Amino acid sequence: MIIVTPEEISQFRSQLADNPEALAALDAIEECKGNLEAATQLIAVETTDAEVGFKAKEDSNYLENLAQKLSKIICQEEFKELMTGVLTAAIATLAASGNIPVALATPVVIYVAKIKVKDFCEAAKPES
Repeated sequence: MIIVTPEEISQFRSQLADNPEALAALDAIEECKGNLEAATQLIAVETTDAEVGFKAKEDSNYLENLAQKLSKIICQEEFKELMTGVLTAAIATLAASGNIPVALATPVVIYVAKIKVKDFCEAAKPES
């Protein structure tokens, strides 16, 4: 279980101040006491169609599985470079490339940032 501290949430808020969807995702993370998995499931239920939302509720590793599905994008060199700075560009790129809502891309990017993108990509098996 990955926990985002109140201090980290505050840092992300300042980075993402111009993005209402990302801020809403941070609210969900805060509401879930920093539990990134629980927040991602909550966001999926609120922002995606019923089928995806239902799967999110049933999947205790939804965040990890979603990140794995998006690993082809996350593990591209250009995306890894976005992860080194302010995360706004990484979130926008992942949302657009992965065809997911910004609110759902936000916890995925935070998850990858917390476990380190390099480590994630070494462990990931991108789907073809």
